[in-house]
Amino acid sequence: MSDDANLERRTAQALRHYREALAMVENLEREEASAHQALIEMLPDFERAILEDRAPSIRQNLFETGLAVVARSDEASYALNEATATLVVARQALTALKQQLGYIPDVPTAGGFQGHRA
Repeated sequence: MSDDANLERRTAQALRHYREALAMVENLEREEASAHQALIEMLPDFERAILEDRAPSIRQNLFETGLAVVARSDEASYALNEATATLVVARQALTALKQQLGYIPDVPTAGGFQGHRA
């Protein structure tokens, strides 16, 4: 296999890895936003439960639900930080290979969308 063909294969593989990392980041961004939105939507219920001096069981239930949502948000945030680091590394690798090869090979995705060009 020639050096250019090997470099093209490695660049195509790096592009696929970059696309996978980008998709993961996008999914985790949606998950984090969803958890954040759920927490925001719960705030009026918390406020009413406190102001209206609702039964302790209702407040406890709201509190436990809120804790679960915060935990979900924290997990998504942590995973997003890790996925973003993976994306940065994938982009750096793709950029280095692109500089060596001079172009990014056309690598179709499952849906035919070519995705972001590095």
